[in-house]
Amino acid sequence: MNYMKYKISILLLISVIGVSLWTGCVKKPSPDDKVLAEVSSKFITVNDLKKRISKLPPYYQDIINKNKKKFLDETIVEILFYEEAIRKGLDRDKEFKEIMYEAKKKILIAKLIKTEVEDKITVSDEEARKFYEANKENFKSPELWRASHILVATEGEAKEIQNELAKGASFEELARTRSMDATASRGGDVGYFRMGQVVPEFEKAALKLKPGEVSGIVQTQFGYHIIKLTDKKEPGVETYDKVKQAIEDELKKRRRSELFDELVEKLKNKYRVSIKENVFNALEDLEGGKRVDEK
Repeated sequence: MNYMKYKISILLLISVIGVSLWTGCVKKPSPDDKVLAEVSSKFITVNDLKKRISKLPPYYQDIINKNKKKFLDETIVEILFYEEAIRKGLDRDKEFKEIMYEAKKKILIAKLIKTEVEDKITVSDEEARKFYEANKENFKSPELWRASHILVATEGEAKEIQNELAKGASFEELARTRSMDATASRGGDVGYFRMGQVVPEFEKAALKLKPGEVSGIVQTQFGYHIIKLTDKKEPGVETYDKVKQAIEDELKKRRRSELFDELVEKLKNKYRVSIKENVFNALEDLEGGKRVDEK
């Protein structure tokens, strides 16, 4: 990352902390706090910087903790910009006030939704279990197969491997030493798959096998395979513990929607909302290119 891009990214990170960056500077630091920098007779202290970093998400904290000096430098730049903007009276600018009003409105709306919706969302284990029992059909797991393979570039190589297997060589060891794809490090294990997830030739050959059986040579667009079926799972219903988190997420989503709609209706009644249908219809006509008096 070049310096200019870094400066921009740090300034963006500073904005994440909040618009109070400069207000944290003090005119007189406490005796037990060390001063890092002085800007326009105000001080940035060690505790002040630590506090700002602690308010960031963990990922950004890691970035800043590795670059504290640059973060301090950019904090100073931010404060300088703010001080100069205030001196020029930009905080009294009409456009600025409009932007601040919109920002304040959005922040307050978000806070209201958090307190009236998000903070009230709860899902008990009893509710989740009840949902699971009533919707078991939705938690069916498909038939699954697990296979390992040895993939080589030529049919001749594949025949050599077949001969070694016939003599008792380990399939997994041959996969590690001879297979040419990434599964070699796992002894050829491709993991579990369902119908339609692997290339047709591979799937057709694998599905004919019983667990423990090894196929003949199978050619696909990737080369020549020798496949070993290692496991097969019959279709069934997933256990509650396995789908519990997904159920809770779904129930929270539904509850969020319910609480939001309830809040909207409550506020509509409280503040007596009414839409003037005749005016709205006239607006629709005008936007459609039709004059009201042409009806």
